[in-house]
Order: sequence, then C-alpha cells, then structure tokens
Amino acid sequence: MQGQSSVFEGPATSLALRYTSKPVSGWGGLLAVMRYFERRGVRQVLQSALPDGRTSPNQMPVVDLVLAFLAAVLTGGRRFAHVERLRTDEVVQAILVLARMPSAMTLTRYFGGLVRSQVEHLSAVLGEFVSRRLPRSALGATLDLDSTVFERCGSQEGSPQGL
Repeated sequence: MQGQSSVFEGPATSLALRYTSKPVSGWGGLLAVMRYFERRGVRQVLQSALPDGRTSPNQMPVVDLVLAFLAAVLTGGRRFAHVERLRTDEVVQAILVLARMPSAMTLTRYFGGLVRSQVEHLSAVLGEFVSRRLPRSALGATLDLDSTVFERCGSQEGSPQGL
C-alpha cells in the first residue's frame, strides 16, 4: 500500500494519512534500552553468567531467551505468558537482534530448570557487573544493618532469625 495517501478535511484542520510497507510497533522505545545494554556489554555478561546444559538441536541461545523475557517485562509483562504479545512483532525482534522469539513455554522450561547454584552464580555475576558501575561511596564503605526477619509460617529459606 506504499504510495497511497488519504486526506481528511475538517472545518479548521486537515489530516494527511500515508501508508508504509515498513513494519511499525508500539514498542519502539525498546530500541533506546537495547542500545544502552549493547554499550554496557550486557549480552557478554549474560553469556558468561547463564548456564546452558540443554541439548536440543533446535534450541535458542540462552541470551536470546533472557533478552526476550526482559523485553516482555519492560513492555509491562508480569507473567511468562506476556511474552506472547511480542512474538509476532517484527520490530521488537529486530530491536532485540533475535532470529526468532521464544514462546512462553520455552521461557518457563528454561527458567524452571535452573537450580539454586546456577541462580546464585547468576546473581553473583550480575551483582559484580552492577557494582563495578556504581559510583564509590564518599566514605569508602557503607554499612547496612537490617534486623527485620519475621517468621510467618515455618522457617524462611536462608534467613536466620536475629537475637
């Protein structure tokens, strides 16, 4: 439909509409976020931090899975299923530089297969990545004391109660 246009005339204004063959998306703002991540080297950090013990010949790179999940979160997603609204968006796929978008089931299978040691490794790598970019404290150190561990029902994982 390229080259077609319509003009709507009103009493005080006119509005010209033009059509394009280029893909458009309401999520174009992801471009700025992804460019920022590229400059910071987020793909390389995720590659070193994410475990990949999968053996399927049709698997997607784990970094692509995480970036697609992150894009879903940044566009208002609160569940794995919300990645489905981005799967058919060509612009988002191009912004994320993905050959294809993962399904919600692919994401739940990958994240559901992570074990505690893998999550701890991921947390440590990402924590170090973030802390290297934070400005140093003027005093050289920060002491943060928190004694708000409440046992609601049973014992809380890894949270000993203070004395």
